[in-house]
Amino acid sequence: MMRFKVASPLALLVLLAGTAALAATPPQQVSLLRSSEPVEAIVADLEKFVPEYMREQNIPGVGIALIRDGKAVWTKGFGVANTITRRPITPETVFEVASNSKVVTAYIALRLVDQGLLSLDKPLNAYLPEPWLPPSKYRDAITLRHVLSHSSGLGHSTTSRESLFPPGRGYSYSAIGIQYAQAVIEQVTGQPLEQVAQEMVFTPLGMSSSSFVNRPDLTARTANGHLHAIVPALLFAVCYLVFLVIVGLVGLVIHRIRKGQWKLTRRVVMIILTVAFVLALLPPFVLLGMVSLSEFAWLIAFCGLALTATFALLFLAGRIIIVRLSPQRPWQQRILTVMWSVLILAGLVFLTINLTNVPVPRWTGVKAEAAGSMRATVGDMAAFLIEVSDPQHLSSEMAKQLQTPQIRLSNDLSWGLGPGIQHSAKGDALWQWGQHIDFQSIMMIYPEQRFGVVVCTNNDLLNPDVALEIAHRALGGKIEPVRQAIHLGFNYREGE
Repeated sequence: MMRFKVASPLALLVLLAGTAALAATPPQQVSLLRSSEPVEAIVADLEKFVPEYMREQNIPGVGIALIRDGKAVWTKGFGVANTITRRPITPETVFEVASNSKVVTAYIALRLVDQGLLSLDKPLNAYLPEPWLPPSKYRDAITLRHVLSHSSGLGHSTTSRESLFPPGRGYSYSAIGIQYAQAVIEQVTGQPLEQVAQEMVFTPLGMSSSSFVNRPDLTARTANGHLHAIVPALLFAVCYLVFLVIVGLVGLVIHRIRKGQWKLTRRVVMIILTVAFVLALLPPFVLLGMVSLSEFAWLIAFCGLALTATFALLFLAGRIIIVRLSPQRPWQQRILTVMWSVLILAGLVFLTINLTNVPVPRWTGVKAEAAGSMRATVGDMAAFLIEVSDPQHLSSEMAKQLQTPQIRLSNDLSWGLGPGIQHSAKGDALWQWGQHIDFQSIMMIYPEQRFGVVVCTNNDLLNPDVALEIAHRALGGKIEPVRQAIHLGFNYREGE
């Protein structure tokens, strides 16, 4: 399980909360491809549309790069990188680009094919000293071509390496397949993925603000992802209540044994509350730290601390007032105290439900993950997208293979060796999207028109299509098949 994994409990909680009432309303569709419009007209339209759309959909920040005639002709930042510090988004702001990492990994693999270190059609298992996949009748049949085109039969869940269908006999968008490619790339080069990417992609293409890890020199320019407050608050509350019950029962038994009575003193109650709070933070840090999601553990801890401190301060203030109002009536004090506690809890619940765009810490370390850990500026991603549309560092054969459909999803969509391919009357468009729990991005280009766009945002999955809608506004043309693919609507195996 990794940062980008939509099936993680944290992401599922975001998605479930989002289905209640916060789904995006698509803006007016632009049916005609805008490649023939003057750049100035498109930029003027986006300068007006993007801020309005951000306000409508409550998006913290957006970075965008427009490509025309094979060049990045306009890059712009809108909104803020952090809703608390109000640090602005600029063209130099770094975003997590999630699954766009997969196409970069595919490009690296194709360069290694050109160098003779890999083959598109040799079983990947042959490159490794020990099998990376569990025993199955398909293990020795999975090739680089299969994993780069998502036709390997491996699933999307990074917690399972089981095959779902025979390689080449269906399509299943697969994070684990790209992780398999990473293992092979690191084996044949003898280098970690980050170093290989720097040598084969980032340095040749001038992508100085790109990395598969959280480089310290980029952290200051990196946007904070954002989450709805209900997500970390609810996760903390669940952990806290579980440990409060456990610690409370243990404390009650110990107190009974030591003091011979069941009634707890105020000191014991405070100890139980404090111990339960500390223990409630352990599962997030242990479990999320194991899957490179430590920043969310910190967010849960900060939210828990803020909620607990707020409750404690309001409770104590209210308690002082209640005692002064009813000094000789203990029963009335107890009733008012319970009512005041319920009122505080109701207020905190209301606050967390309505508080959006809580910044996620960005200083934690990140393990290089081929399927989703890359971060970059929109300008860097534009440079990579231009290379994908017209490769200058690949042989003509590999350049052709990259853009050739390998597996058919529908009449409108195929998958190449890395990017998705949308078919239309205006020609094919190469594309890939990225969704983390707290970031979204998309890159899309029409090679024949040399017209494309990169959009990065730092908002959460409660509003899952915002990057797509902004990209569509910039490009026009067909978009619904891509939307369906983004929501994994095309997974299939032959015969079903």
